[in-house]
Amino acid sequence: MGLENKPDVMGVIRIGVLDNDPFALDAMCAMIAAMSRDFRVVWSTGSPAVAIEHCHNAHTRPDVLVLDMALGGITGADVCRRIRRRTSAVGIVCVTSYSTDVYRAEAIAAGAQGLLAKERLSADIVDAVRQAASGEPTAVQAAAGFRDAVSAYALLSGTVPARMSEDMKDSLSAREKDILRLYSQRLTTDEIAQRLGITKGSVFTYVHRAADKLGVTSRREVLEACARYDLL
Repeated sequence: MGLENKPDVMGVIRIGVLDNDPFALDAMCAMIAAMSRDFRVVWSTGSPAVAIEHCHNAHTRPDVLVLDMALGGITGADVCRRIRRRTSAVGIVCVTSYSTDVYRAEAIAAGAQGLLAKERLSADIVDAVRQAASGEPTAVQAAAGFRDAVSAYALLSGTVPARMSEDMKDSLSAREKDILRLYSQRLTTDEIAQRLGITKGSVFTYVHRAADKLGVTSRREVLEACARYDLL
């Protein structure tokens, strides 16, 4: 689904949907849109990077993001955390085909407002989306430990790298440091992959892991943190 360019309507809740399974994505969008006249799915995507960018951009930011927890190379918790570290303006509702017990702790730590089982979406999604649009968990989700978006943002946005602990400084692996050191020497991704005998995809994976450990969202921010704290 492309971006919807209609003007905002009073009372309408703008919703973004992320799921890397195209059939599940289409089904979830159709179901959510049909649940209430107030719900408008303004975009949907199978790309975590696209969803993160849309949520960071004020022109495409939804009121609520509904995202699957299992996305392949990156988890729903990773996506949630990267969004929540930068804004409290998006309510985030995670969904899963597995038992919610598997992902609950991750979703809470990542700053989501709730976690729903896909098999119960038709019963639970309306209340979850309405509450998340105000940045709040439902009463049931709050009882399970989920925080409001403002509180979650406060916890995540001020922690790292501004208050980086010694443990975090030591958390980068030798290979992650090797790759970041080469980037700091202005080598390209192709050159790094060739020098280390790995694929470009592996280079990107190591950088993403380092970004998660340091609490940032881009290679530039990783290198800035490394320089600031003399990590390399």
